[in-house]
Amino acid sequence: MTLGEKLKSIRRESGLSQEAFGAQGFVSAPGWIKLENGQRSPSEKLIDELVAWLVQDKHVRSNAAKGLKEELLTLKYLGGTSSFLRGLAQTHAKTLPTGDALLAPSTSGPPKRGRPKLSTTR
Repeated sequence: MTLGEKLKSIRRESGLSQEAFGAQGFVSAPGWIKLENGQRSPSEKLIDELVAWLVQDKHVRSNAAKGLKEELLTLKYLGGTSSFLRGLAQTHAKTLPTGDALLAPSTSGPPKRGRPKLSTTR
């Protein structure tokens, strides 16, 4: 599972569209779409704000907030470019209740980088 997939899952479970979720104030709608697509990685501050909002808006129980934050941060570093941080995140993921799911291969593959290729056929 990637961080983008987890964020998409959280949004869908809350019953909001990408635009509605992005309009909550901690990230713009286009920014949220980039997070879900893996084109952007959230800061730790953004993860804090997201989890706090999810608790405040009653999408997540307060006793589950710490675990969710830990899971999101682990996914953030599992997808990072530093092999050292990825190794630490892999080791840490094994200690989490959802660790197996975090370490499972992504169903969507690695995020695509750069601009999409334009079709030359019409």
